[in-house]
Amino acid sequence: MKGVLEQSSQALVLRGSVAIVFALLLLVMPGMTLAAGAFSFVMLFGVYALVDGLSSIWASVRKREGHWVLMLLVGVISVIAGLLALGNPIVFGTLTLAIMVNLFAFKAIIGGGLEIVSAYRLREEIDNEWLLGINGFVALVFGLMLLLNTFETVATLLLIVPFYLMVAGAMQIALGFKVRSWQRDLAND
Repeated sequence: MKGVLEQSSQALVLRGSVAIVFALLLLVMPGMTLAAGAFSFVMLFGVYALVDGLSSIWASVRKREGHWVLMLLVGVISVIAGLLALGNPIVFGTLTLAIMVNLFAFKAIIGGGLEIVSAYRLREEIDNEWLLGINGFVALVFGLMLLLNTFETVATLLLIVPFYLMVAGAMQIALGFKVRSWQRDLAND
């Protein structure tokens, strides 16, 4: 488990940075996302899901320890969602908004659960494992909110998703830098 985190610092920073950029685009240019409707939202989601999925796949197969298969599955689901969104954004946006929301919800729930379990298992091996646990908890709660609440409009979704992505992105970046310091500490031992 520790080895997986050691190898994934770059992936964590990349995923966190992409999440924050995606969130800022949704917040700073609401006219773009609302004017073009589902199309622009789906395009942004597609890019985010593709980068996030590829980085999850890369991190999981780079060092196969712990729950790497589940991490790989989350990555594959994200890549598929991203490719579907980018391949035909109009159809994906108009016909499958509910599927997209549910995929995003399940990805957040599975990923959040894995992060909580990882934080618990790493509590004696590392300091500040709570960063991983908090990020997992935020993802889990967000995923459950998406599943339990059917959002009435895309505008509501566009208001909630950026805040989740900002928190999750900041936590992933912080964890990525923490993992880098763990790597340096291990190298000095």
